[in-house]
Amino acid sequence: MKKKGFLFVLGIGLIFFLSLDFRLFSQEEKIDGSDYKARRDKLCSLISDGVAVIVSPPSSGAVPPNPDSDFYYFTGVGIPEAKLILVPEKIAKKGSSPEYWKTTLYLPPRDPRRGVWSDVQLFPGKEAENATGIENTADLDTFYAAVSRLSNITDVVYLQDGARVAAGQELPPELRFAETIKKILPGVRIKNLSPILGEMRWVKSPKEIAIMRRACEITADTFKEVVRVTQPGLYEYEIEAAASYVFKKNGCLRTTFAVIGSGPNSVILHHFKNDRLMKDGELLLIDIGTFYKECSTDLSRTIPVSGKFDPEQRKIYNIVLEAENKAISMIRPGVTLSELHQAALEVIEKAGYGQYAIQPSLFFNHTLNGGSAIEPTSVGLSFPYRLNDKPLVAGSMLVVEPGIYIPEKNLGVRIEDDILVTKNGHEILTKNAPREVEDIEKLMAEEAVLLKSKR
Repeated sequence: MKKKGFLFVLGIGLIFFLSLDFRLFSQEEKIDGSDYKARRDKLCSLISDGVAVIVSPPSSGAVPPNPDSDFYYFTGVGIPEAKLILVPEKIAKKGSSPEYWKTTLYLPPRDPRRGVWSDVQLFPGKEAENATGIENTADLDTFYAAVSRLSNITDVVYLQDGARVAAGQELPPELRFAETIKKILPGVRIKNLSPILGEMRWVKSPKEIAIMRRACEITADTFKEVVRVTQPGLYEYEIEAAASYVFKKNGCLRTTFAVIGSGPNSVILHHFKNDRLMKDGELLLIDIGTFYKECSTDLSRTIPVSGKFDPEQRKIYNIVLEAENKAISMIRPGVTLSELHQAALEVIEKAGYGQYAIQPSLFFNHTLNGGSAIEPTSVGLSFPYRLNDKPLVAGSMLVVEPGIYIPEKNLGVRIEDDILVTKNGHEILTKNAPREVEDIEKLMAEEAVLLKSKR
């Protein structure tokens, strides 16, 4: 009896332990204050000869506002016009009072309309310091006064690079900001921070990779659900709405973009109107992405609206798929994006469509893209600072997206996947989204799981 009692208690304890273990280890990763601090500390080690000023640009008018990628990467803050002065300890010690030269986050002051007309946001003070882990916060109105004092400790200021503009054109906000800093600090040298940021974001941490895997799973699940509901007689915006619903149901609060192009719209690379009625016999190009815990995704697939590819559609689709597979098969440390692009292009050229590669809106007229995959804005998983000839390394991410677009036949095909470079090769993070013709046709015959099908 005692032995049975002991085994019973042991069994209950084991069940409790296993359930506790599962609960603890099943919690999803997320980027927190310690991660942002580690990023700031690393950047400080890379700019030990100066001070970095990172800015969040004015609101673009989006509601809610899209946070700036670089600013969010170091702060976790998505407030328009917020600013960060990052002071390495070595530089701070040059001042007579080193404790005065703390890394500081500049935020708009408390606004009584916040919480009434719009959502509450961080304002300077202990709450913001606790939330971000940044040692000092200040009112945004004091920012330029603080900048004017930087010459007391440094003769180098790092700023993000702005877009290049033609003579006579108005400077973009980034360059106007740089010109302002030069006027305030005429004796200080301005260095370009963007290449350093690109290098930092080139390789992902294990936590970032885990989050991206989950983000890609959600994106693949979203694609599968919208494929199940696609049929002739629906509008493109209905497919967009379906994607938005599934994304949000899975915790993605913002869709980065949705290109839903049917028939003639399938040959438009960035068709955002999504206003056309889909018809039998057409192709539907679906290019979707979302934000998930600071990660952004990008997935493209092309499907037949009617549920079955016709012979020509199947032929073009399989050429693009072969091109994508060829490029993906080469992904490993040491390979460059330009090499991957050339490999995919050769497949399309061999099939007889590459001669249109450089003509606008014709066939293979965009390059394979690459990406940081940790982007709270935009998505495209576009390279931070255009590293097309930089060798891939383990932990870097990219997207592969060959396409063929034939306007005179209203036939456009693009296939795109998010790829992680591993130590010995690669991992297709969006592998759960079917790519083979037969798998897509089979999926289109299924009933919807989350959405009510109209079939």
